[in-house]
Amino acid sequence: MSTNSHLSRGRFHAATIVAVLTCSTGSLAARQVREDGLRVLDDTTIVQQVELLDGTKLFGRIARIDGTQILFRTVGGLEIGFQRRDVKQVRVVRGQRYRGEFWPADPSDSRLFLAPTARVPGQGHGYAGVYELVVPSFGVGIGKMGMISGGFSAIPGIDLEDQLFYIAPKLQLLSSEYVQGAVGLFWVKPGTSEESVGMVYTGITAGDFRASFSGGISFPFGSRSGFSEDPLLMLGGEVRTSKDVKFITENWIVPGEGTAILSFGFRRIDSRLTVEAAVATSTKGGGFLPLVNFSIAW
Repeated sequence: MSTNSHLSRGRFHAATIVAVLTCSTGSLAARQVREDGLRVLDDTTIVQQVELLDGTKLFGRIARIDGTQILFRTVGGLEIGFQRRDVKQVRVVRGQRYRGEFWPADPSDSRLFLAPTARVPGQGHGYAGVYELVVPSFGVGIGKMGMISGGFSAIPGIDLEDQLFYIAPKLQLLSSEYVQGAVGLFWVKPGTSEESVGMVYTGITAGDFRASFSGGISFPFGSRSGFSEDPLLMLGGEVRTSKDVKFITENWIVPGEGTAILSFGFRRIDSRLTVEAAVATSTKGGGFLPLVNFSIAW
């Protein structure tokens, strides 16, 4: 294959990623403005985020609208008045008050970096993003206890028919304030290969929005070879140090071989956008692999 052909495919895949993210961002923003609008809500448990034209973001509730004048009450009880024309966007956000300020919920808490937690996003919520800059992905809640995620590779220089795609359904079996449990499937089809691979897993997550532990056991399989005799263990954790930063570690262990893949890094949290940067390494050596992910939630 010629160099020009490789470059053309590389540009095509890069354009695909940009288009997916641009369309997702634009449609989600438009949807939020239409659905949430600039109005007083009857449900007093809902938190609204008002973004002004100068970039200021306020969390709380619109208390009153008098013609062109808006009265906004923050989560801390402070009342602020501003003009309707100064509002750029209003939308409903998830989160809670902590340490005297509003901490938005982590919209990507259904996973660590790549491994699933036992949490699900909930009906009507989901995300679209990119793993390692070359794997566009998505996830969406199904009912209160399920979700399905998936994606495909878009690696420059590789023929379209040789790219892989995956799908990963998850069902939450246990849900309480501090403990969740789930089972799921991760299935991968590597391009034109006749064999597919994957794993069935079960996991648990314990903790709250500030800190939590996730652990699980997975059983790898191949469509031809069947299930492996050696399960995989996943141990991970999250610690939120501020309203917009969370430190994460995700570690995979093969008990029968004494091998482990370790990763650690952070997630930058906005009410919808998350950006992750981390490094991974193996106990068998081989240096460090950078991990870069980002996603937009709704």
